[in-house]
Amino acid sequence: MSAPRRVLIAGGGIAGWTVASTLRDRGFDGEIVIVEREAACYDRPPLSKTVLVDGAPLSSLAFAAPEALAQASIEVHAGRTVVALDAAARTLRLDDGALLAGDVIVLATGTAARPAAFPGGTLPGVLSLQTYADARALHALKGRRIAVVGAGLIGAEATAALRTAGSEVTLIDPSAVPGTRAFGPTMAAHLHAMHGAAGVDCRRDTVAGVVPTGGALRVDLTGGDAVEVDGVLVATGVVTDPIVAREAGLDVDDGIVVQDSGLTSAPGIYAVGDVARRWKNGVLRPGSGHWDAARADGQDVADTILGLPPAGRSADWFWSDRYGHHVEVVGAMAGTAREVVRPGLHPTAFVVDGDRLVGAVSVDDPLAVRAARRLIDRRTPVVTDQLDDPAVPVRSLLPHP
Repeated sequence: MSAPRRVLIAGGGIAGWTVASTLRDRGFDGEIVIVEREAACYDRPPLSKTVLVDGAPLSSLAFAAPEALAQASIEVHAGRTVVALDAAARTLRLDDGALLAGDVIVLATGTAARPAAFPGGTLPGVLSLQTYADARALHALKGRRIAVVGAGLIGAEATAALRTAGSEVTLIDPSAVPGTRAFGPTMAAHLHAMHGAAGVDCRRDTVAGVVPTGGALRVDLTGGDAVEVDGVLVATGVVTDPIVAREAGLDVDDGIVVQDSGLTSAPGIYAVGDVARRWKNGVLRPGSGHWDAARADGQDVADTILGLPPAGRSADWFWSDRYGHHVEVVGAMAGTAREVVRPGLHPTAFVVDGDRLVGAVSVDDPLAVRAARRLIDRRTPVVTDQLDDPAVPVRSLLPHP
C-alpha cells in the first residue's frame, strides 16, 4: 500500500489519541481525522478518581485544547458516533449522515459498561461510570448515600473517591477478597481492608434488585438484607460489542481480532486498545483494559502505518489511586507462580516463576515497580531472600551496565 494521506480514527480515548499524536510526532504531514462520541478527546482514568472528588471540568481532562488541535492540524468530529464502516471503500458513516473517506482507518472504540444484571437496573439513580457525564452524575451525589456494586478496579477506585468526598458508601461484592487476580492475594486483601478502615460498609453479597422507595432507592441483597441509598453505581465490568466491525465483515470474537501489527482482517483497517484482541501463544487474548497498554497499541499502529518498526513492548503496567495511596502493578499477579511478600506498613508483593520475576505490586513505592518491570523485561534471575528483604532496594537487583 502506498503511503497514506488521510487517516481516520474512530475513538478519541488514549488509544485513538495516541495514534494521532504519534503520527504527528513521527513527522506525518497528511490529514488526521478523529471521530469521538464525547464532547472532547480526553483521558478516562480521572473519571474514577479526581472527578468524583472535585468535579474537575472536562477541559482539564482533554488531551489538547482546541487551539493546540488546530496547530497540530488534527480534525475532531466531537459528539459524533460511527454507525457504519465500509471496509472495502475505507469509509465511515456518522450518526449525522456524514460520510468520511480515508486511506487508513483505525478503530479505537473501546468498551461499554456492563449493564446491571438485576431487576431495577435501569431506574433513575442507577448509574455506570464510563463517561464524563457519568462521573458528573455521581459527583452530584457527593456527601449522600451510595451503593457501589462490584469491587473490581473501577468499583474500588470509585468507592475510595466517593468516600473521600464525604459520601456514605456501601460496597457490595460476592468475593471474599476482591481484586485477587489483579493484585495477588496479599495485596488484594491489604487494599480491600482500606475500605473498612475508611468507614465503608463492605458487604459480601450480591444484589437481588433495586426498588424505588420515596425519594430514595432500596437495594435488596440476596442474603436477605437491604440498604437504602440515594444512588447506585454498577461497576461489574465491561462488555465489548464491536457491532460496526462485525457488520462490516471484519473478523470479530468478543472484540476485533487483529495481528500483532494491529491490522484487522481487512487491508488498511486497524484496531487498537480494549476493542482489539490479539493471538498470543495460541490463545486469543482480550484487551488488557489498562491505559498503558492502550497507549502502546496506539504507538505501534502509528509506526506500522508509517512503515516504521514498532518499539518493543514492556511488561504490562497499571496504577490505581485510593485513600491518598498510589498503587502500581507490573506483569502478572495471577496464576500458579509463587508469591513473595516484602513486609512493611504497606507490603510489596512479587510473583516468581522459578528464578524469574513475573509480577510485582507496591503501595507508595513506584521505584520498586519500575525496577521490577526492568527485571521482568530483561528476564534477570532473582533470589527470593533478596526480594522479601526490605533492606535490599529492588533496583539493586538489576545487573550493572
